[in-house]
Amino acid sequence: MCLFLSEESCIFCQIISKIIPSNIVYEDELSLAFLDIFPVSKGHTIVIPKKHYQNIEEISDDTLAHLIIIVKQLSILIRDKLNVEGYNILQNNFPAAGQAINHCHFHIIPRTVDDDKFKMMIPRTQVSNEYLKKVLELLT
Repeated sequence: MCLFLSEESCIFCQIISKIIPSNIVYEDELSLAFLDIFPVSKGHTIVIPKKHYQNIEEISDDTLAHLIIIVKQLSILIRDKLNVEGYNILQNNFPAAGQAINHCHFHIIPRTVDDDKFKMMIPRTQVSNEYLKKVLELLT
C-alpha cells in the first residue's frame, strides 16, 4: 500500500488536525507522536513533524534536529516503561525504501532479543577495495 497523496489528504496531516483520531504519546508545537495502528510490536510509535514534509530531504534542519531529540526521549521512555530489551528506529524515504506515507516520519519499534519480528539481512560477502574506491569516487 502506498499513500502518496496530496498534503490535504495526507493521513498524518489529518491525524495532526485531529480529523482522524489517534493515541497520542507526545505532542508539542513542532511534533506529534502516536501509537501505530499496525504495530510491529507493543508500543510501536510513529513520530512526525506537524508541518508536512514529504521526506527527510525536504525537512528543515531545525525541525529534524527537534524531531530526533523527541525520538530519543520517547525511545528511552518506551524501553523503560514497556520493559523491552531494545528498539529499532526506522525512517524510510521514497517507495523503493519502503516509504508508504509521503509525510516524513520515524518509527520506534520496541524489540526483545528473541522476538523474530523482522531482521535486516546484512550481506556476508565482502566487496573488494577496488569496488569501494569506485563508489567513493562517485560520492566525493
